[in-house]
Amino acid sequence: MAEKRNGGFAGIGATQGALLGYIRRKGSASRVELAEYCNVTPAAVSMMTRNLLERGLIEEGARRQEGRGAPHIDLMLKKTVGYALGAHANRYSVMLTLLNFGGEIVGELQMRRSYDAFSDVQRALEEGSEELLSKNAISRNDLIGAAIAMPTRFRNEAMSLDLADEVISWAGSDLSTMLREALRCPVIIENDANAAAMGELTLGNTAGHENFAYLYLSEGIGGGIIIRNELYRGFLGNAGEIGALRGRGNSRPSFEDLAAWCLEHVGEKPSGRAPDIWTDYLSRNTAVLDAWLDRAGPQVARLGFAVSAVLAPDAIYVGGTLPRMVREKLAKWLDYEVSDPFSGAKVIQPQILLPGVAATDPVAFGAAAMILHGIGETD
Repeated sequence: MAEKRNGGFAGIGATQGALLGYIRRKGSASRVELAEYCNVTPAAVSMMTRNLLERGLIEEGARRQEGRGAPHIDLMLKKTVGYALGAHANRYSVMLTLLNFGGEIVGELQMRRSYDAFSDVQRALEEGSEELLSKNAISRNDLIGAAIAMPTRFRNEAMSLDLADEVISWAGSDLSTMLREALRCPVIIENDANAAAMGELTLGNTAGHENFAYLYLSEGIGGGIIIRNELYRGFLGNAGEIGALRGRGNSRPSFEDLAAWCLEHVGEKPSGRAPDIWTDYLSRNTAVLDAWLDRAGPQVARLGFAVSAVLAPDAIYVGGTLPRMVREKLAKWLDYEVSDPFSGAKVIQPQILLPGVAATDPVAFGAAAMILHGIGETD
């Protein structure tokens, strides 16, 4: 995936990839810092960074004098060497995020409408990517790759998809081929919850948690699991199916369930899933929202408790397409001392956080971040 068409990324090993990722998170770093982070010798770091300098992927910056000895030279990423495109596709929208090599947002695009057929998604990706690239004077040849996140599981092999019910109408299409035709660059398909978790790991996560769970509340319920700063995929890439722990007869803490509840108790609801429209609507119908939270909150508490019991994560991030105000209220149920989801059972309380990624769509952002993170995954 990380083999750019001009060859600039071919042959980069896992340790070099880790160096690039560290510099991306910190903004700049000295060779001494990099050696400590990767637990390798200064000589090894010098050799690896020399190679990255020759490739034109990093550049030297300011010199810093810290105590005696030679000054430290800061190394920085050359941000314009390549770009990563991330997309978040579901039944209600296609969202695009374009990142430069430094992980900074170059552009974003929201395309909200109904996407009942995957050919509509393909067209939106083709036209939207062209708009983003043209607006920022970037050649498609400078795309390192693209990642498309959608509500899906995987079966048999990585590219055999088990689509969620909300997008089951996309089944039967050759999604991989259609995506490559639309974007004309290397493409991967990813689960939306995994993409969101990876975005938080690579360019969010200001607390620096190495082990965390990402509870993804959207049309369905999913999750991403980060262990030792890496995404844990499990068999066929299906780890994190947190929603499967919920009894089928219970209400779901999902956007679909909230929308159905509002329609039943208010008599009307917004079309689509635009967060600002839903936030305004829910602010005008607080009693209906509070009643739904009383149903959904205990389910969130049980799911979070189960994850905490099995994984003992440092933190749980509460993300997804549910409006932020709703997720803030649901997050309070993850204080197990208060919610007591299993009648006195105890686990170590993780820190409960909302995602810190500053992007219009954290999933599209995370998908693009996965392309950058994937550079040098194997030696």
